[in-house]
Amino acid sequence: TLDNLNAQQRRLFRLQQQLATGQRVNVPSDDPLAARRAVEGRTNMAKNSQYVHNISMAGLFMNETEISLLTLVDRLQRVNELGLQAANQVNADLQLNQISQEINQILESILDEANEISNGRYLFAGTRTLERPFVETRNADGDIVQVDYLGNNESIFVEIDEDVKVRINETGQTVFGQTTVQSVNIFEMMINLRDNLRNEDRAALQDRLEEISTATSQVLIAVTRVGSVQNRLERTEENLRANNLQLQQFVSDAVDADFAEVTLNLNIQLNAFQAALNAGARVIQPSLMDFLR
Repeated sequence: TLDNLNAQQRRLFRLQQQLATGQRVNVPSDDPLAARRAVEGRTNMAKNSQYVHNISMAGLFMNETEISLLTLVDRLQRVNELGLQAANQVNADLQLNQISQEINQILESILDEANEISNGRYLFAGTRTLERPFVETRNADGDIVQVDYLGNNESIFVEIDEDVKVRINETGQTVFGQTTVQSVNIFEMMINLRDNLRNEDRAALQDRLEEISTATSQVLIAVTRVGSVQNRLERTEENLRANNLQLQQFVSDAVDADFAEVTLNLNIQLNAFQAALNAGARVIQPSLMDFLR
């Protein structure tokens, strides 16, 4: 009788626990197969959440990179306008000097963009993100006469899915330096342009205009690379979030309780337990005095 009552209590407790937690499987022994599926589903959800976090951090870094690159494109377009204006023979020497002053200010702003920081890390330093990548040398008048790159040409990769990594950085050497015969060193070009204007060297301006066009194309290529990676990050994040919704449903189907069914079974079990108690009471009702009589 006691064994039967204990078994009834265990079933009653299990149903009460399901109703309280909302889960059909609270310990692996309730349903080992469902418990295993739930563990696998939650593990995959945790992985996806980490990938989404990686994408979020990478997206912030790349958004800042894109803004700096687009700002650089605007600066170069203004430099091209000034270069064309200076190449016009109508302009007097005084105007060339005024143009050189604006070119010098744009050079300063380009240096600022090259040393742009996002979340405490330099955007264009390669993997040396904690060190200022571009260091300038100035003359006695405070003008920039040389800019040296102290970063490296290494790529930063971020894992955005299982065994899937993407490059999220543009190095200073690639964007601002001369890596091929088709590219130019933007800082050298700007310094030469400023000095040509100061020296009233109109003959050299044509070469500078060609270099400005090459530099603009060079930066736009970097913008395209960044944009393509950003699109990939967005698509991957959408897929990961959709996959997590499916996994949540999968885990829910495996371990969640059906409240209506549990409530019905609980009422049935309560009645069964009450009946067992009544039956047990009748069984143990005779006492020792009954036998002595």
